[in-house]
Amino acid sequence: MTTPTQQVPVGALYNLPGFTEKVEQYENLQNVVTTTSLSAQTPFNPPASFQKTDVVFWWELEFLASWSVTFSAGTLALSPEAPYNWIQSPKLKLQGQYTPVECESGFDVAFFQMFRPMRTRGQRNIQDVMQTNVVPAGNFANTLIPQAQLDGATLSQTTTSPYTVSNYPFILEIPAGIYLDEYWDLALDGSLLPNSQGLVAPVSAFVSPQYMGGGERVIAPQFNYAAQVAANYDQGPVCATAALTTTANSGSATMNARRVGVFASENPAELPPVFNWQYRRASRRINIGAVTKVDIPIQEYGQVFAVYARIFDPALGSNNVGGYYNIANITKAQLLYGSNLPRFDDDIPTMQKRFHEYHGFLPPQGTVIWDLLAAGTSEKLSNARALNTLTNSNCKLHLEFSVAPGAGAYAVVGTELLVPVSTQ
Repeated sequence: MTTPTQQVPVGALYNLPGFTEKVEQYENLQNVVTTTSLSAQTPFNPPASFQKTDVVFWWELEFLASWSVTFSAGTLALSPEAPYNWIQSPKLKLQGQYTPVECESGFDVAFFQMFRPMRTRGQRNIQDVMQTNVVPAGNFANTLIPQAQLDGATLSQTTTSPYTVSNYPFILEIPAGIYLDEYWDLALDGSLLPNSQGLVAPVSAFVSPQYMGGGERVIAPQFNYAAQVAANYDQGPVCATAALTTTANSGSATMNARRVGVFASENPAELPPVFNWQYRRASRRINIGAVTKVDIPIQEYGQVFAVYARIFDPALGSNNVGGYYNIANITKAQLLYGSNLPRFDDDIPTMQKRFHEYHGFLPPQGTVIWDLLAAGTSEKLSNARALNTLTNSNCKLHLEFSVAPGAGAYAVVGTELLVPVSTQ
């Protein structure tokens, strides 16, 4: 009688020494240079797609921004979203699957990265926000110890003519998934599913990595570079607050893409498991107008980890460059579901305190945010605290204002979540 061979489950040997081989390397898109325009957005035209091999956890887009504007009349000013809104309408679509990143602006990509960085917990007393507040040389015993910083910098506030930025660096993360300390596998109806050991219990998992091989999918980032001088603060990092007379201008962008993941293997036990849920970061614009109360629906479907609304009024500021709504005028901020049950019932100081304690910094101007993934009493990230829009109806943000925003005001609503997909 032949004894049947017992197969090792998928992922059983993942992360064990000698089995899983991790890798960080440049993608096919390296040193891609684009010439930018003075007053119009410039589409990024990738000369190739991402590599169709191995397993990816996330991508990193390294940017070097350069532009110069000389003017004889007028005034330039930095946007509160600078430098990250130099990237407009960023998107990464996985052909035949879903879109893990789909945002209004690079500023949304950066904000997600600020509170949910891929390499760290994103929950500590002093957060290094996008490589711009590293330990200064003066804090070392000898100021000659630290090397020069090349991965980030504080953007100069000087905007006199000629306004020049030379090789300004920043890095945006494009996640394919997220690491959870406690991941509960759920069916679409919200019922609990057993893990790989056959137990209904949480596991530590990356949900879910992207297998790049075995197909002919064309995957590449899509976005526009902002104009060197944008029409208003939400469309680019530099705007004219008084009519500008330009005498000379130039600009270019350099982009390098990198991937972080593991090498492929013929043994599925050595590779990370894939779940019926995939990670997504998205933002979209929703008009709110001149109101004193507004309900903003969550239009994404899945397990919501975090949601925010950033309120912008294009009519504010000189020369109609726009500006953010003063959150001190928000008297009530709620995250509601079902029959208007409150998940969070806040005023602004309460909202700020909670976020500050989780992440060590304050949200951007004009922003209310709720982080459900971090909303526990420990630093463990768990989807047990997510708001599931597939099993809860009427999920929305409710805001009340003591002073109505302008008629053209809108909210950029950002949502971090797991979306249901079919395992490939």
